[in-house]
Amino acid sequence: MKKLYVSFIALMAAGTFHAQVKSVNAPRLDKKASFEVGSSVAHKHSSAVKSTVIWSNDFSNPNDWATANAGAPDHTSGDWTITTNLNSAQSTPPSSQIASLVPAGHTSASNGYAIINSDAEGSAGLQNAWIYFASNIDLTTQPNVALTFQQTHRRYAESTYVIYSTNGGTTWQEIEVNGDMTTNTNTTNPDTYQLNLSSQIGGQDSVRIGFKYIGNFDWFWAVDDVKLVTPEDYDLEMTNLYWGSTGFWGARLPYYQIATDQITAIDFGGIVSNIGALDQNDITFTASLTGGAYTGSSTPSTIVAGTYDTLEVTAALTPPTTSATHTVNLAATSAATDAAPANNTINNFTSFSVNPYIYARDKGTIVGGSYNAGDGFEVGNIFDIFSNTSIGGGNVVINAAAEVGTEMFLKLYTIDPATGDFIYADESNPYVLTANDLGEEVTLAFIGGSYPLTAGESYLLVAGSLGDGGATNDLVVGTSGTSEAQTTFYFDMTDNTWYYTTSTPMVRMNFDPTLGLKEANDAFGLEVAPNPATDATTVTFTVKNTSDASITVIDMAGKVVATQTLSGVNGTQAVEINTSALNSGMYTVNVTANGTAVSQKLAVRK
Repeated sequence: MKKLYVSFIALMAAGTFHAQVKSVNAPRLDKKASFEVGSSVAHKHSSAVKSTVIWSNDFSNPNDWATANAGAPDHTSGDWTITTNLNSAQSTPPSSQIASLVPAGHTSASNGYAIINSDAEGSAGLQNAWIYFASNIDLTTQPNVALTFQQTHRRYAESTYVIYSTNGGTTWQEIEVNGDMTTNTNTTNPDTYQLNLSSQIGGQDSVRIGFKYIGNFDWFWAVDDVKLVTPEDYDLEMTNLYWGSTGFWGARLPYYQIATDQITAIDFGGIVSNIGALDQNDITFTASLTGGAYTGSSTPSTIVAGTYDTLEVTAALTPPTTSATHTVNLAATSAATDAAPANNTINNFTSFSVNPYIYARDKGTIVGGSYNAGDGFEVGNIFDIFSNTSIGGGNVVINAAAEVGTEMFLKLYTIDPATGDFIYADESNPYVLTANDLGEEVTLAFIGGSYPLTAGESYLLVAGSLGDGGATNDLVVGTSGTSEAQTTFYFDMTDNTWYYTTSTPMVRMNFDPTLGLKEANDAFGLEVAPNPATDATTVTFTVKNTSDASITVIDMAGKVVATQTLSGVNGTQAVEINTSALNSGMYTVNVTANGTAVSQKLAVRK
């Protein structure tokens, strides 16, 4: 498996971090330490554009287009290609699992399309490459011009641009596109992108247009069915939602599951594009909940033709404490008659739920995973706390690609307000994954019982594993949704470095008060000795209330290799386990009594 970490430090955008907390300044995580299967980008572009076509090209004649590359070291390998191969975006695992990478959805893909594949070039390839129409386009009589094209794009850290020239290719200008996409997400297939270029190329007689890609071991970009059109006068588009609650960490964090004692104001901002020919000065964004429980609107705003803006509702939503799921609907409105009103609204765009105990930032359905190819790692999310509470542990969703027998843990960090350092607070006992855990949610409790969380502070909750030396996938934590930079973190034990990732791990806080009573080894006084064992070991523990008890020994493959059941025990128990038939290796001893489970590692040596 490829594993390469980018060398730059990704600083947070202004305003995304509370002034009292020092920036962690973690570099971005290598894309190969996480994967997404079929995840689509949150932003939305038009599936159809209402306009008059001035010029078009579908790449059916490769001679219509020219390519160029920057000189070394800006470009080493990986060029634009015009192809009819509908599978040309496929790559090595795990990216080969992503069926939506195939650009076959383009209207005229079978006639040819242009693609640049950074992933296929590997870590040694560096792209700074152009493809452009090789002839002049006369737009003398066309003052209002928009560029539209179909695309399929898998995003990591690359940059994608539309380029244009008004002097026959002597000089070029560029405009970045897809900049709102987060890492490890895809566009729809296809995605129709429209860019108003009236002020750039309208009325010019020697226009050329093209596309530019800058990347290094990133993913790919495919474009097709390029058109210059006369846009309608009035055409708005809802492209995204920026929502969540802002606490001590400083970023607006969306919580898809909200524990009742952490309910606070939720803000909504709509990203609205004016893809029409004329400026509009009365645009309003509205966010509403299905059922009419809440509607928030922005003040009327001006958005210049060919640009976009984030419009914030003036009244935040504070959800009721009743357990329920709430669905958000988005709309951009204006007094003008819109050319394509269907893309002004997005119904059922996202949903979140209120529940008694679970506090989660992931979207709830496994779409990928975070792992370290068998080496040790930790991955988890920042959580803002809005009311004093206690946490006894958390929930982790395990990707089905994880290995049975993996030993994992849950860990909680506080955050030093002066340095931003993560400070160890508590952790669970080791837990060994069984076949029943794959693709499912497991609950782990802290050794120390309930840990107090203070309102107005932020905490980092992670799941992790010490790894198996690279023998297997080991732990693969499920991922779902995207995180703002520097709000989700990954610790690589191979270089002892914290990175940030924008793939949201399914690691959730659990405030169930009974959870804090579990996994307290001190209460059980669990001891396993001798350890390492040869022929036998004794498991000693204390039961304070009369209860049945069970002891199981599990090997690294998750198989139960020894078990004993005790009926109606109370007080200190000493149970001998015969290990003479066991092979040398590591085992986990689990003891369960009074609804509480504790565990300890056992080494067998022959």
